Amino acid sequence: MRLYQRYLLKTFWAALALVLPLLSGVYALVEFFDKLDNVTKAKVPLTYLLKYLSLRLPEILFDLWPLGLGLSALLSFAYLSRGGELLALRTLGFSPRRLVIPYLLAAALLSLFFLVAEELILPEAAYQARFFWETKVSKKEPKGLVLKGKLYFRGVDSFLVGEVVNPDVTFLKDVVYAKIDQDGLPRTIIWAKEARYLEGKWLFYQGILKEPARGKGPTWFRELELRLDFAPETVLVVKRTPRLQHLGDLWRQRAFLRRAELPATYAESELAYRLCYPLLGVFLVLLSLPAILLGRGREPLGKGLSLGVLAILVGMGVFMGGKSLGDAGYLSPLLAQPLGLLLDGLLGLLFLRQVKT
Repeated sequence: MRLYQRYLLKTFWAALALVLPLLSGVYALVEFFDKLDNVTKAKVPLTYLLKYLSLRLPEILFDLWPLGLGLSALLSFAYLSRGGELLALRTLGFSPRRLVIPYLLAAALLSLFFLVAEELILPEAAYQARFFWETKVSKKEPKGLVLKGKLYFRGVDSFLVGEVVNPDVTFLKDVVYAKIDQDGLPRTIIWAKEARYLEGKWLFYQGILKEPARGKGPTWFRELELRLDFAPETVLVVKRTPRLQHLGDLWRQRAFLRRAELPATYAESELAYRLCYPLLGVFLVLLSLPAILLGRGREPLGKGLSLGVLAILVGMGVFMGGKSLGDAGYLSPLLAQPLGLLLDGLLGLLFLRQVKT
């Protein structure tokens, strides 16, 4: 890394170390007071709320990452402009592009590292936060468990094991269901390729039914309808929504849904969001920094800061607009969200070209 690049990025690291904790603290403080009434009514220690917020920290950082990155770069550039360093560098022949590129490279490397870290940490931490809240504060009794995409449920006289296909646990594959008697011996055993919950009934498809209590051997069925003693909403305290799943699980869920000719929009949207959203910060940096370079002096600096913040908001709006188009089904989410990033990049480049060398 060249000397001028290290000099430019020195203030960026300092701004990032200030902005991210500040934004996260404000976010956590708002949620603290929002959840405080629930903790008071549940008559549980206040430390429960603090533990919940600590478990929520990875998700909070994920939500704030692009905004924090864009604001940090903007404040760093503004500080250098206020001290005359940017003017000096431009007088020495440094083009706006050369001044912006170090920030873009640093933001890209940080975002890629953050993307890997959040994939390793976010799903489990988010699940633990919700599970802790539901069991310790809402005091719901756990009746089931989803571990690595597989559902394990134990009822009074039955159990069910199956691979979860959709977040609301109404669609399972490779399902094993067993009903047992008072001695713990199986009365009914079912293995099915798929099982779906519809209007209070479970429908098992392409499987084998065995009833040892009646002396019946295994029989093949194409479709079997049963009213079981549980429903999806009572199976889990916390369902494994897409945000609580790893990218590999989401991809396999999408592949299975497409093979089954079912809508995969929900899984695709979260998959694209988890991959694209951390990278949005790079494009917000590109959008915001030219605003500082448009003018010189303290008065234009104030306008540049305002314009930079507006550019960050516009960039986030463009990306979220693309996400909304994908969620609504107008485009594939795997295409809509990258297009939002591409449009932000084009806007940033056009903005940068407006800066006079």
